[in-house]
Amino acid sequence: MSLPTIRRPAALIVSASLREARERRKIGLRRLADKLGVSPARLSGWELGTHIPHPPNVAHILGFLGISGAEYQRFMELAKHLHDDNLITGEDAQAFSLMWTYEQLAERVVEWAPFCLPDLLRTPQHFDRDPGADESPSCRELESLERTVRQQAMLNGPRRYLFLISEEAVRAASNEADAEEQIQRLRSAASLLHVTVRIVPTTANELSSPHAFTLFENRRTSIAVAFKNVHCTAYLTEKVLLDKYSDTVGALQRQASTEAAEADTLDGFTWGRAS
Repeated sequence: MSLPTIRRPAALIVSASLREARERRKIGLRRLADKLGVSPARLSGWELGTHIPHPPNVAHILGFLGISGAEYQRFMELAKHLHDDNLITGEDAQAFSLMWTYEQLAERVVEWAPFCLPDLLRTPQHFDRDPGADESPSCRELESLERTVRQQAMLNGPRRYLFLISEEAVRAASNEADAEEQIQRLRSAASLLHVTVRIVPTTANELSSPHAFTLFENRRTSIAVAFKNVHCTAYLTEKVLLDKYSDTVGALQRQASTEAAEADTLDGFTWGRAS
């Protein structure tokens, strides 16, 4: 069965979480389907996200799995948004997994970085900092794990990556303590066949989005766009918004190709070979 082109964010979180909860309790899919009175194919569809369950279905599954308390409440709160095109998530384990899930579904990942370099291109030293007062150790560990998994996947393929980085972001990186290593990391990533890095001139500001975003594409069709902030991440799958950000990516690419960037630290370097 072919997967739907656009996957709603809450549905992806719930489906993956239901599967993980069942496997954690070492209950086979057929066994649970029999207890629920549904076909294994239907339950598999709910766990894979090819079918969206109704909230009572979710509650039924949680009951058989013995999930209660705060975990049950988190599931049911998400279940209210199963059919929503857009979702804002907090920085917890479920939210961290959603970025990676969309990345796995995509054939191409596009990142627009107007003010600072994307996390996927950062050196480890950049993240060696004292945590903020409102950051818990578990949250930092999850963030580090997610970043490591995503960076390794970018290096190994098979999906393509397009990084659109403003001159301002490159200049800011060139003034940091690990600037030389950071620039070398950018060059190494850009030399990969499946990675493209483009510097967008400052004069392109009228074409660019004022905020950073990540666009996920499959077969040249946008499937989701994400905006990651300090305490939350917004995921949008509404078609009119996806079309808007797809057009923004095209405009930024054209501007990067037609105007010379003035990033002195990268002078003479040919950025990327993938398209």
